[in-house]
Amino acid sequence: MTDSSLKVIAETFLIGGGYILTSACLLNFNKYLMNGRFPYAKVFTTFHMIMATLLSLLLYKFAPSLYPSMDKARANWKAVLKFMVPLGCLFAMNLYLSNKALQYCTLSFVQFCKEGNVALMFALACLIGLQAFTWYKVRILSIVMLGCALCAHGEPEFAMKGFLLQISAQVAECVKNLIGEVVMSGSGMKLDVLTFVAFQAPISFVPLFIFMVQSWQPGVWAALQANWFLLILNALNAFALNVVIATSLKRMSAVAFVVIGVVKDGIIVITSAMIQGDPISTQQKVGFAVIVVGILLWGHMKIQERKTNQEQQLQQLQEQNVEDASIKETELVAIADLGEPSPTSRALANSNDSI
Repeated sequence: MTDSSLKVIAETFLIGGGYILTSACLLNFNKYLMNGRFPYAKVFTTFHMIMATLLSLLLYKFAPSLYPSMDKARANWKAVLKFMVPLGCLFAMNLYLSNKALQYCTLSFVQFCKEGNVALMFALACLIGLQAFTWYKVRILSIVMLGCALCAHGEPEFAMKGFLLQISAQVAECVKNLIGEVVMSGSGMKLDVLTFVAFQAPISFVPLFIFMVQSWQPGVWAALQANWFLLILNALNAFALNVVIATSLKRMSAVAFVVIGVVKDGIIVITSAMIQGDPISTQQKVGFAVIVVGILLWGHMKIQERKTNQEQQLQQLQEQNVEDASIKETELVAIADLGEPSPTSRALANSNDSI
């Protein structure tokens, strides 16, 4: 094994480990705070957006290279804002509802529900024509949904209110992702993760702040004073996760990202049982194993699709190059024909010379 291969493997383990660690820590941290210590989801989410805005500005000042699309976004800020306003509102809704769901559901159950996002995204994408419906994809996603159904049915502490909050949060997240894919990519305004957060956080803050002020509760100040340090650490953890995700998308292969994502989900479930004491039934363990199989099959299919698309694009490019070369050769021949005297012209010239 060459030094370069070892370097790639070490980098994958390092970045993947950081991604798993920050993600698992954040979800357990959120559950810890929301479960009695700071049960104010609106204030909690608003505080996250304030910190994300400040940290984005600070990081951009000292490390602008981490924001490769920021210059383009600033030059077209009106267009970006037009697209980001609905995305920011949906993101605010997703964060608030998912944090609120933690007051009623175990962290492991929330994670089981999130695994269904892949099926929800596919269904919504088919409805608006972003993806082609195929029964092969449906069969794979049926495996994922079967696992999710087993996990939900086997939940020892099932709470309908928490379940509905979590599903609503996931719908908001999937709609946000689809809108982002359509308007941001289609308009040529595709942003990197950190630039996206830098624009999204202050926009999400506005509706959250209005919502927070309208439903202010008297115990918030006391809870803020008692937990301000934990809230800052939690916000730093959330922002660190954004940085790690940005690095992962840039440095890791698609295969590695899918595999590490599955490992991350498993570790979150295990740590929620160990740290939070969440009960996990045997049926849920079986259901999660089924989900993992479905997610791996789906990830493999998407990677193969991407590989096929890249090969088709390369083939089209090669065909275009051949066609361009053929056209250029034809043009050169035509020019050469124009510059060379025809036999009739040569005969006339010879006759004139003889006269």
